[in-house]
Amino acid sequence: MQSLSLRLSAICASAALAFCVWSCGPRESTDEIPGTLNTDEEGLNPDPDVDMSNGWELYDGSSPSDSGAVDYLRMVDPISDKGQYYMPLPTRAPKKYWTIVNVVGADGRNNPGLADSGKGLQYHLLAQSLAGLVNRALEEGRTDVGIWLECSGESYSGSLSYLGPEIGRQTAIELATKTYGDVDGVHVNVRDLIDGYVLTDVVANPESNMAATVAAHIYNSIIVDVRDKAIFDEAGYTMKYDARTKTTQDAWNEFGARCSRKALVVMPVKTGELREFAIRNGLFIFNLNKQNGTKDAGQNTTLFNTVLSSLEPGAPVLGWEQGVGEDEFVGKVSRYGCLMLAADWSYNHTLTSINYKERQKPLLAAVVNPLNIDYSRKKNFLAFYLSDGDNYQWVMGDGYVNNFMGLSQNASSRMSYGLCSEALCQLCPARFEQLYAHQNPRGTIMETFGGGYFYVDTFSAKRGNRVENLRMIARKAAAHMRQHRIKVLHLMAKDWSCDAAKEAYQIFIDENDQLEGIITIQYYPYSGGRGKMLWFTNKAGYDIPVVSTDYDLWKDVSNADIGTGTPKEVAEFMAADFAGKELSFSPVVVHAWSTFGTGRGAAAAQGCISQAPSTVEAVSIQELIWRIRMEYRPEQTAKYLKTIK
Repeated sequence: MQSLSLRLSAICASAALAFCVWSCGPRESTDEIPGTLNTDEEGLNPDPDVDMSNGWELYDGSSPSDSGAVDYLRMVDPISDKGQYYMPLPTRAPKKYWTIVNVVGADGRNNPGLADSGKGLQYHLLAQSLAGLVNRALEEGRTDVGIWLECSGESYSGSLSYLGPEIGRQTAIELATKTYGDVDGVHVNVRDLIDGYVLTDVVANPESNMAATVAAHIYNSIIVDVRDKAIFDEAGYTMKYDARTKTTQDAWNEFGARCSRKALVVMPVKTGELREFAIRNGLFIFNLNKQNGTKDAGQNTTLFNTVLSSLEPGAPVLGWEQGVGEDEFVGKVSRYGCLMLAADWSYNHTLTSINYKERQKPLLAAVVNPLNIDYSRKKNFLAFYLSDGDNYQWVMGDGYVNNFMGLSQNASSRMSYGLCSEALCQLCPARFEQLYAHQNPRGTIMETFGGGYFYVDTFSAKRGNRVENLRMIARKAAAHMRQHRIKVLHLMAKDWSCDAAKEAYQIFIDENDQLEGIITIQYYPYSGGRGKMLWFTNKAGYDIPVVSTDYDLWKDVSNADIGTGTPKEVAEFMAADFAGKELSFSPVVVHAWSTFGTGRGAAAAQGCISQAPSTVEAVSIQELIWRIRMEYRPEQTAKYLKTIK
């Protein structure tokens, strides 16, 4: 491969394209933008021996500021609704709210075998259904009160400031059966908002849970199990629907036509999570396995096809299934043109998402100005990023910051993060803001998968109108990325280089002329592309790289052919691969669920760096992409750099 200096000499010989490296004086100061890096911030250049304090530019004889150049850091669209929002939108904040206790985090919350009426799956379903119905009544203007399911964590507590004051903390049984007087002129009694109960028998028939959840929003009734029936009969409730012998198929046959097509919940039968969300929004809820965690009792495969085909294109599917391979449900969701969002262990979606459109802030991902990269440096460049950023419920947890984004090794490893920020800014704007405050300023925030978990090569293959549906989600992703200065997109494919994947890459690039590059992983193995690249031209005429992941830090999987293993093993693969190479570019994914002797996340990345050849250098994903663009498209890149400052 030609060195940069040789190529510069050759290009400079052409008068039309002449340029050379120019060391400029101090750059003009600019007002600081939240979430940005100052151009002279320590650590932008990984090599402490190279003075980059004043920056440098590719130059053709005139200062960029004299040629109408645009301030790169301010290439951000204003916050506005460009059609990128698709989650249900609650518009009324409660004046006051009740907190239901003993649900989230409670021992045995999904155990149907407990005798205590205040515990187990039966109680969990009661609490979720009561919250869903009351929060729906709030949106409909029938009450000024909301219900919050008690849960801990920075992400959840950050949403409480958007609610009125707490009324009190009660069990679901107390709240559903007692009568409460007005508080500060607000009618806080919620029992009079409920018409009755739907009866389940989750021990004898686990699917009665699913049928009851759908019936709950049809009949405006809480979910009560046979275990606790006497309590509610004595409290004066009447049964509105008997779901004890009903199946998920029965629920679809009876109520499917009356459910919203804008979203779907997919959850195992032996859970109570996301019932509030399903009931509040009038959604169907689906279980693939008829018995929890196993295929042995059969699956609702045909019904799944029917339900998915009924949804609007691009509809979010929240939840997860247990005991089956991802392809059995994520694969289907993708083929029917919908977006899977791993949200199975997340809570209070209605109250965390209130008025999310009005709460959007101009939060910006940290970027490095490509003018400030020393392209003359020759190294085996590595860019580490954490896997599973699409996992909404995981990034909602405190452990995501404490164990990953908060690690001290983030800076030295230049660790980058893919985030489902498109979903976060809708479902929980408070968490979106928190995570941007925690971002690694020496790494890169990537938008992960463009709205949910799907495979770009199979997306909408069963639905038809694949190109139109891809363009729809690509436009939404572009609007979100441009408003938050996210320059890199992270995508997944079953076959990263097939024709269908290429079609999708081109569509995402067509819809976003600020997209600087795409990092892609293959479903298995993540590093299936081994660093190979594809190129696609955007509408401005610049070639944009799609770069496959080269190495994969993954515990208990060791394979030199696919570059996968422990930090030590991957470092050894690198030593062999980089022998004799003075310049290379390698995205490295760090498996989020693997813990090594050196730690996990950025600690694992740093462990790999410390054992790798001395020729390696860690950079952010964004910097890696710009180095790739300069190496393989030098004339185009020089032309672009003259348009910015």
